Amino acid sequence: MTTQRKTLGLTIALAVIGVFVTYVPITSVSVALATIRQGTHAGTSDLQWVTDAYIIPMAAAILSAGVFGDLHGRRKVYVVGMALTVVGATIAALANTATGASALHVLWAGQAVSGLGAGLLLPTTLALIAHAVPDLHDRAKYVALWATGLVLGLSVGPLVSGVILEHAGWGWIFAPVAVLALVTGALAQRVLPESRAPEGRRLDWSGQALATVAIVASIFGVIEGGDRGWADPATVGALVLGAAALAAFVAVELRTPAPLLDVRLFRSPAFAASGFAALVALFAIVGTLFLLSIFFGADQHLKPLDIGYRLLFINLVTALASPFVGRAMRRVHPIGALAFGLGLGAVAMLLLRGLGDDASFGAVTWRLSVLGIADAFMLSAVAVAAIHAVPHHLAGMASAANTALRQYGGALGPAVLGVILTSRMAGGATMAAAMHVALVVNAIALAAAALVCLAAWRSVAQPVDDLERQADLEPVAL
Repeated sequence: MTTQRKTLGLTIALAVIGVFVTYVPITSVSVALATIRQGTHAGTSDLQWVTDAYIIPMAAAILSAGVFGDLHGRRKVYVVGMALTVVGATIAALANTATGASALHVLWAGQAVSGLGAGLLLPTTLALIAHAVPDLHDRAKYVALWATGLVLGLSVGPLVSGVILEHAGWGWIFAPVAVLALVTGALAQRVLPESRAPEGRRLDWSGQALATVAIVASIFGVIEGGDRGWADPATVGALVLGAAALAAFVAVELRTPAPLLDVRLFRSPAFAASGFAALVALFAIVGTLFLLSIFFGADQHLKPLDIGYRLLFINLVTALASPFVGRAMRRVHPIGALAFGLGLGAVAMLLLRGLGDDASFGAVTWRLSVLGIADAFMLSAVAVAAIHAVPHHLAGMASAANTALRQYGGALGPAVLGVILTSRMAGGATMAAAMHVALVVNAIALAAAALVCLAAWRSVAQPVDDLERQADLEPVAL
């Protein structure tokens, strides 16, 4: 094996492990929600924050993380991301030593630090692949492998947590992530080649601040609206602040010479469609995991390991199907594969409405397997579709924007679907009936995103040079 091939192999491996580390906490915590509820007497909104305290900082940090990597080195950002993951997981593990509200506050703090580390890792892992594999067709194969690492993280999380919760307190579910991040960060510091592209790049602090306010305020408004009421001053104020911050972000980014996100990218119908699809896909995926975890634990009274076995069928099928999706995208444009995945996801949501209080293992798993196939298409195709939709030198910004939208959708899913769940149950519906309503909302959102992608499909034949000239975009180094 030549040195170049060995370096490529190490880079790809570390990129896949990096995205694996970022996604393990999402499902490992989901399986433990019922146990955390019992140990802390948490309400549904408190449990929503257990998930979103991790995802919100991840979404907020993604855009600037790409610029940090270009300016200061992707290896450095990768190692810092792993270090923050170790610190955050350690804090979250210690939360189990506290009681009641104090335990929740420590847990939220640990999740936030880990989420910040994940926000640094996600765009950096994609940038490492983009830098190492400049050919678009070859890159699609490695991005599909990257997506497999993502799915494996989602798959392993429930099983590991389920086993741990059979023998120890819920704080221990964070230990495996801390150890893996520590070892991987140390290895990356030794073997990962440094790469940067500082030309034309600089930090956009005003854009980052406005993006953070928009994300945090809007999610806070949705969660607290379901808990306090939509007319509550805190709810209204948060939603108004989020909308104002978003408007200010767009205005600032249009004027700054080195934007965090050049919003003119959305002039490309394919890029805009892939961004909308990214948001909806993670909204549905993470939101459904949240719903099913509560349903299996609180309604069917399953043990955490039994919940993990069921959720495994989503992610295991996704992991098995992802390499085939990568090969399929060599023949079908990514946005076409994305539209198919979204449509199949909508069908899966309607199938899940067949689950009742006494649903058997078989009745659950075949439906979740259909969702797993849909997830394989959505997760593998959405990042590739975003990169293909813009000129090559804008691929870094495009992937960061797409990833940020994806994680914002992941934060929005538990927030919105949790509100639907609690409001329907407050009106007298059973948990199963309330979950069915939330699943219909998922199905409608996925179907709408599929139609948007189909409508954008005709734009993919537009030459890249025409797109670049039409948008009048300044080159940004990858």
